[in-house]
Amino acid sequence: MQLLNMDVRKVTEEKPDNALIRFDGAVAIIGFSGGFSGRLFLGVSEPFLAELYVSMGGDGSSPVEEQLLAVNEFGNLVAGHALSRVNNRFPEANVRPAPPSSFRGEQLVFFNFGMGGFHLIFETLHGNIEMNILFKEDQ
Repeated sequence: MQLLNMDVRKVTEEKPDNALIRFDGAVAIIGFSGGFSGRLFLGVSEPFLAELYVSMGGDGSSPVEEQLLAVNEFGNLVAGHALSRVNNRFPEANVRPAPPSSFRGEQLVFFNFGMGGFHLIFETLHGNIEMNILFKEDQ
């Protein structure tokens, strides 16, 4: 990962077995719509969040709001890259992201009914990155 100058290794990829998504740390949620619609959840550990904030120009002693802005921007980078690849593969889809929302805390739980997708975990020296990519299911 060039932004943080660190190695990132994918540990697992699985289909979620229920509609609950759990995170500890900070999470950015980016909705998307067009030919495909759904949400991307990008969760990072507290140590990773601190490293991310510093790598984006922060001084290391930041208010919570500024760190949440950093996770939002990181989510935008990841979602933008992913959606560009979707649009390159399916030009007629014209998938566009919505502005991100972010949350921070322990034992965060999100409910996603009517969506299916994938859960990926990436390992770094500064903690894990968890990504859930969920697509709205046909009615």
